[in-house]
Amino acid sequence: MSKPILRIHQPHNPQDDSHTPDSQLEQMWRDQGFDSSVETEESKMVAVPLSKVIPLLLDAVENQRVWLDDFSEDLINMNSDLYEILLAYQQVKGRKAA
Repeated sequence: MSKPILRIHQPHNPQDDSHTPDSQLEQMWRDQGFDSSVETEESKMVAVPLSKVIPLLLDAVENQRVWLDDFSEDLINMNSDLYEILLAYQQVKGRKAA
């Protein structure tokens, strides 16, 4: 299995339609109408499937990427069902370690 690759791109210029997205994440970013010229908290949010984010985060943790520290105190929004599952998993995991 190949490791995920994260490419950093310049913001999409709507006047330039010659560039095609290199990844599904980039396409989702564009589809949601992210506009880097507008500086509101709402415009900085993007919804991405967890299945697209987890492999990248696992790779970053495995390779001890320093940039993860920049986000260590950031809050994330998640579905309440996922939150409950994670809490239950944390409890089970804690009991096994004891």
